[in-house]
Amino acid sequence: MAGSEAEVERARATLRHLILLSGLSRREVARRLLEERSGLDLGRLLCGRLDLKLRHALDISRVLGLHPLEFFRMVFKEPGERSPFLRQLEDLLAAAPPAAAPSPSAPADPTS
Repeated sequence: MAGSEAEVERARATLRHLILLSGLSRREVARRLLEERSGLDLGRLLCGRLDLKLRHALDISRVLGLHPLEFFRMVFKEPGERSPFLRQLEDLLAAAPPAAAPSPSAPADPTS
């Protein structure tokens, strides 16, 4: 598998395993997705005949009671160190002047 395909397949496999471990049947997960107007062909999605989209992973995670961040941490390991791009962004944000605090509202003029 080239490029991101291996990562997509890892996410798909993680979803399959989570559904299995949840104690819910695929049919029940599909029914709950349909109730939330997020219906999709779960069987085709999990076997790779339907492209896995971000909304699918989010919807299935929600149905299983899993926070999206928890799902993505299962799929993707934390890097050993921050990427150069993230370090650059952090440096830019650290160098930015702090946002001005909102000035307190002046009390209404009782004479007007």
